[in-house]
Amino acid sequence: MKMNKMKIWVACGIFCVLSVLISSWYAVTFNDSRLVVPMDCTDYVFHIKDLPMIVSVSCTCLYVLSLFTMLFIYVKRKQRQVEETNITRKINPRLGFLGVLGFLGFVGFWTYPIDGRVSPFAFFLFFGFFGFFYEGKMSGTFMDERFRENIACAKLKAYRITFSIMFVALLVLCQGKLFGSLEYTLIAAIIILSLALALGLFLSEYLLYHYDHDEQADQGEA
Repeated sequence: MKMNKMKIWVACGIFCVLSVLISSWYAVTFNDSRLVVPMDCTDYVFHIKDLPMIVSVSCTCLYVLSLFTMLFIYVKRKQRQVEETNITRKINPRLGFLGVLGFLGFVGFWTYPIDGRVSPFAFFLFFGFFGFFYEGKMSGTFMDERFRENIACAKLKAYRITFSIMFVALLVLCQGKLFGSLEYTLIAAIIILSLALALGLFLSEYLLYHYDHDEQADQGEA
């Protein structure tokens, strides 16, 4: 992605965040916190003062949808280039800082007691983005037979660990209600599933980097 396009996407994201914050402040200050605090949507009646909040949230949702669509197309294009050139895709290791978004999962411990929302716990999945640190260090590597074998071994070990965690969690959670509550069981399942998938994403890149550099070190010593 070109730098100017990246700046446009970042600017749009900042605009969406600011618009939501400003419209939330407006709703709390001048509109009795409508559409900010939980409310019964079945009795909802549109007010003209609701417009800033509706527009800002709609723009943010559209931005997120467009961002994921763009990322999906970008990843597919890069995968096709990798298959054609037999060289690993070029990624900036600083993308690994996206893993910090995983800490947003702790927001769920705040939203659940307030309005029962458990969706923020899914953000723990973003911890897997720390793997970009290691993938970025291997950008532009020619994928010979040895490197492809390391890819297969790294993914296989990462998948084994991931599915082992999920299997054990399934056995434990199926024994009954966690702390006597099905809601706590659901929360635990979301957290464990998100963290397990994040671990799988991270380990596949970390182990590949570890295998590849260990072999290079062994060859250097020989």
